[in-house]
Amino acid sequence: MRTPSGRRRVETRAGEDEWGAKPWDDARDGADPLSNEVLLSIVRSELADEEVNRLVWNALGYRSRVELDAETLTANEVWTPDEVFPNWAKNYPEPPDVIGVTRKYDPKIDAPVKAACAALTRSVPEEHKQGIKTTLTPLGWKGFKMEGLTPNMTRRAQVANWLLFYRRELRGVSIEELRARRDARKAKEIAEGKQDRPTGTTKQGVV
Repeated sequence: MRTPSGRRRVETRAGEDEWGAKPWDDARDGADPLSNEVLLSIVRSELADEEVNRLVWNALGYRSRVELDAETLTANEVWTPDEVFPNWAKNYPEPPDVIGVTRKYDPKIDAPVKAACAALTRSVPEEHKQGIKTTLTPLGWKGFKMEGLTPNMTRRAQVANWLLFYRRELRGVSIEELRARRDARKAKEIAEGKQDRPTGTTKQGVV
């Protein structure tokens, strides 16, 4: 099935539209690390901040390995930008904290976290902006109320929405195909006069 914009749309076993990306093959790969249940655990603050960061880093293309310190004989996890999306890699050669694991919101500490999360949010196309709301509402998530809302909660929702967009559009798709889609979308944005919007256009994409 194709959307009005011409992109391929795939129906999953659960009936959810997966847009341009291939459905996750549970039989081959095991449980989907970005399943709706995992996204729900993010917005419900059931998944640790560090694990949320790791999900985002893996999705962006950072890869981890363990290196042994010859002097201390301790093992250290090292993340490298082996497969990071091109535009993202320009600004973030190392994986950034997008959640704020310290929970300290002094501008000097929090500014880089705020900027990285905002960069993720801006890269989500307009048609995916409400993705997490429409996807998780059937699972019982009612969103957040302004009263008691924290930066951590807000970022969790933003990150979960980006991961959903990644799952639907980017995961398992070659850079060449993503660039072709970007170029087609860019041409459409220019034709419609939308390219200068502050968020959700190809100017803010990760590819």
